[in-house]
Amino acid sequence: MEKKPNFIIVGAMKAATTSVYSYLKQHPDIFMTRVKEPMFFNNYKKSQDFLIIGSKFKNKIKTISDYYALFDEAKSEKLLGEASPSYIYDKNTPNLIKKYLPNTKIIIILRQPVDRAYSNFLHVLRSGREVFSSFEDSINYESKRIEDNWSPLYHYINKGYYSEQIERYFNEFPIENIKILLFDDIIQNTKECLEDIFRFLEVDDTFEVDFSRKLNASGIPRGVLGFILKKMRYYRLMPKFALSDYFPNSIINLIFKSVYTKSPKLSSKFRRELTNKYYKEEIIKLQKLINRDLSDWLR
Repeated sequence: MEKKPNFIIVGAMKAATTSVYSYLKQHPDIFMTRVKEPMFFNNYKKSQDFLIIGSKFKNKIKTISDYYALFDEAKSEKLLGEASPSYIYDKNTPNLIKKYLPNTKIIIILRQPVDRAYSNFLHVLRSGREVFSSFEDSINYESKRIEDNWSPLYHYINKGYYSEQIERYFNEFPIENIKILLFDDIIQNTKECLEDIFRFLEVDDTFEVDFSRKLNASGIPRGVLGFILKKMRYYRLMPKFALSDYFPNSIINLIFKSVYTKSPKLSSKFRRELTNKYYKEEIIKLQKLINRDLSDWLR
């Protein structure tokens, strides 16, 4: 009998999905795929003819049987899950998940859209896939890129219109099967958020997660080792994973200090300008949709 996931973290990108994936992976009743981002449903039966700088990602998971095989390693765990942040933005994914996994639970994590967009830009920039060194230049050119069929990787601003993306899941799944969390809550109240997720998944919410384990490094790679890691991570020469799954904290700290420099911060003034320009109405709409006060996102 094929093992199938009964919950999926669908996004959003750059909204602490790696952290949540790693924390859930510690729970004895939860199995998470070895590859953190299978990205199966958003690539299923697609030609991948979009434009992207550098080599294209070629998804090795072509069939639904290959996808189910990712869960073969599960043993006695009650919950089987995966985390692919690209699912939330893809228009066809909710329908495909409903078709193949009609009873699955959906976890969505949302981040202030300008912060998310800037983090997305830095991610692409440090991977060597962005020709613009300026965030402002990149978003000014975004509509042209979308028109010319560039990869969703470059849809920095467009991916922040969450209400339309969430409504697609609301149209496919019962509300009780969808859990929506905010990035700030996860960062500031991690323990409480994890307990909330555990209750949503109906597993023991008293399980103590080890929050001391570091996750993926962020920042701008530097030096020879930084160049090698960049090529390995961003050009899929190794699968996406949490560093803490393989290395002790002492080694990870050494990697952080020697390989990465801190990314430049977005000025608060420019952040407000972009929020007002692109997202003011969207945020007001979104807070009604998810019944959460998002006034901090407007500041």
